[in-house]
Amino acid sequence: MNPHAPYGAAGTTNMHPAMLAALVLAIILVFFLPRKYVVVPLLLLSILVPVGQIQMIGPFHFQLSRLLLFFVWIRLVWQRYAREGRSSKVHINTADKIVMGYCVFYVVAFTFLWKDSQAFFDAVGKLYNVGGFYFAFRFFIRDREDVERVIKSLALIAVIVAVLMCNEQLTGRNFLAMFGGVPAHTFVRQGYLRSQGPFEAYLTAGVFGATLIPLFLILIRKGSARLMGYVGLAAALIITVTSHTSTAVSACGATLIGCGMWFFRGKMRQVRWGLVLSILGLDVVMKAPVWSLIARIDLVGGSTGYQRFLIIDSCIRHFWDWWLVGAQNYATWAGEDDMWDSANQYVAIANTSGLLCLIFFLAAIVYCFKYLGNARKAAGENSSDAWFFWLLGVALFANLIAFLGISYFDQTYITWYALIAMIVAATGARQKAFALEPEPAPGPSLRKVPELGFGRISRSPQGVRRIHSDTLRISKQKN
Repeated sequence: MNPHAPYGAAGTTNMHPAMLAALVLAIILVFFLPRKYVVVPLLLLSILVPVGQIQMIGPFHFQLSRLLLFFVWIRLVWQRYAREGRSSKVHINTADKIVMGYCVFYVVAFTFLWKDSQAFFDAVGKLYNVGGFYFAFRFFIRDREDVERVIKSLALIAVIVAVLMCNEQLTGRNFLAMFGGVPAHTFVRQGYLRSQGPFEAYLTAGVFGATLIPLFLILIRKGSARLMGYVGLAAALIITVTSHTSTAVSACGATLIGCGMWFFRGKMRQVRWGLVLSILGLDVVMKAPVWSLIARIDLVGGSTGYQRFLIIDSCIRHFWDWWLVGAQNYATWAGEDDMWDSANQYVAIANTSGLLCLIFFLAAIVYCFKYLGNARKAAGENSSDAWFFWLLGVALFANLIAFLGISYFDQTYITWYALIAMIVAATGARQKAFALEPEPAPGPSLRKVPELGFGRISRSPQGVRRIHSDTLRISKQKN
């Protein structure tokens, strides 16, 4: 298989009239809806439309999500420079720099790895996807209210996906197959139908539903949105069950573990060290590597846990083959040409772009946990805000577990970068609250508090507060 065929290789336009009409409607909504609602049509169209709907522009494949993203950025530029001006300026923080670094080094690594124009086009497509969606979300998602609005939109999307996947269970056919990008007949393994809805695989479909569960718990804890939360939760569970995958069930288990760890929130450092020591202890006493435990996981029947183990084991054993810019021959590392499906997000990044890109990817996750931890501590131990930040962390943790069983190669990467943007925006909202707190004592001295996620918030020239991304400094001035 050509690993960069989906974006760099030749292709043909495939655009259904109904999908074209949906795109036109979404573009109109993007330009005329208030700023806070712009991400709603972007999420609806990008997730619900199969990636098989393509418009060829030169050597580039533009799925409907890419086409709509172009117009979203036109709205972003107009909103930033023509309508709001400096009041809407979002300063770049550490997490943003990490995402930018990941995109840039991916293009460099992937191009040097394959050394042809198709690889470059593929990498540019990845840059457009990741950078375009992430920074669009960063601009339009600004505070906790925006975050909750995005979660409500995801609840609506989950309901639609759940209906489509239930229809597959009843009929054995995918309604969206008429638009291309998904098979007409639902995949069957060991007598079970594995629904996939608009996604390219039932694995990513199940992960989409399972990783949304913590977000819907946020709505359930919010009285005014409780009904929407329960509806979204039911839809997410239906998606998880109808996909019939161990990876999705594992992500649900991660949610349960994450919620249970709330009672140990004051001792998370000890918990982390205990986990590390446990893994090291298992590695000492086990005859096989500790990651071989993945081969034993089969929660729903018909799982390929042994292949997951081989993927990780081969990557670790061939470190010097891929560490610089990735490797071309990773499909044959296990002795046969059946390892092309890198069903592991961490391994997929390592094999295709090298160690530096993997470090950038992990660093973004670390900083998200850092922002959430500092924000939760600042919110107070028993407040609703603390639970809000904790559940965002649980959603992040659920994705980390899902990464062990699948790489996000279809619409699922959109919800992943939306989650990162929501975390940065939510923790930034806490920073703005800090900015309004008075100093405990008068004077020019500065008080340092932990870094959160939003970076500096633009103020008018008469403003009396400035917030920095690395350290939060609060000063008091007299007019």
